[in-house]
Amino acid sequence: MTDCLSCQRIHERDTGEAPVWDSIYRSQFWDLAHAYNTSYLGWLVLIARRHIEALDELSAAEAADLGSLLREVSLALKRQTGCRKTYIMQFAESRDHPHVHFHIVPRMPDQAPEDIAYRVMRHLGAPMRERCDERDMNAMALAIRQQLSSMRG
Repeated sequence: MTDCLSCQRIHERDTGEAPVWDSIYRSQFWDLAHAYNTSYLGWLVLIARRHIEALDELSAAEAADLGSLLREVSLALKRQTGCRKTYIMQFAESRDHPHVHFHIVPRMPDQAPEDIAYRVMRHLGAPMRERCDERDMNAMALAIRQQLSSMRG
């Protein structure tokens, strides 16, 4: 599906063209990346490696790996950021990303009330001038990669 930006980014990862922040960790079934259009450092996205548009299309093996990765990524974010917990959201409704993917967002202890729960979504789709610095995203990506590599062996 050439109109799917998720599929295009998977191809870039497959060919080694993705920046560090966009290729944090890859399992047989899932890719982990930092969100590219957020003003919230640590906003990660777990993307199915094959194009599917609904959770019921997951194979049993994809679902099992997903469960482990959601836990492990949340733990890595907690260790890296000091967050209290993570928010996990899945919609696959965007015109550009109709592809199953999960947003994994650190919920910080001092998070502003206007950013609690679903309101954190205001940090996605941020204007270019407000987006996370690529150097910061790369540093976060390398730290998360190291933690996941040690957890997953």
